[in-house]
Amino acid sequence: MSNTHLRVPVLTVLTLVVAACATTGEGTRTNYNVITNEELNAITTATTLYEVVDQLRPRWLTARAPRNFGGAGDIVVYQDQAYLGSPDILRQFSREVVYSLRYLDGATASASLPGLGGRHVAGAIILLTAPDR
Repeated sequence: MSNTHLRVPVLTVLTLVVAACATTGEGTRTNYNVITNEELNAITTATTLYEVVDQLRPRWLTARAPRNFGGAGDIVVYQDQAYLGSPDILRQFSREVVYSLRYLDGATASASLPGLGGRHVAGAIILLTAPDR
């Protein structure tokens, strides 16, 4: 195979990699698994944490596990390491009570969060109350 045949696919792959690594805003890349303190402070149209998540990361509120795992499971909410309940509990919290929020996929949540007892979950929203957690 000649180098000419490899050049087009390599350029295509490099273009896709560069596009995927492109930055937004002031040179920072958005982490879709975290709502930062800066994002919390910047959003002015939301009063509850549910509204914050619904506006900034609406996919966090939707169970989306592969069908071959027996259904989607539930999204659960934790504050630090304490189980709180379903995403509806976020309606009871003002955005000022947390420092940031983090999303864990179902496998990571099921393996690492206490109190699930082997229960399969589709994901977890973690309310972090301090910057170093």
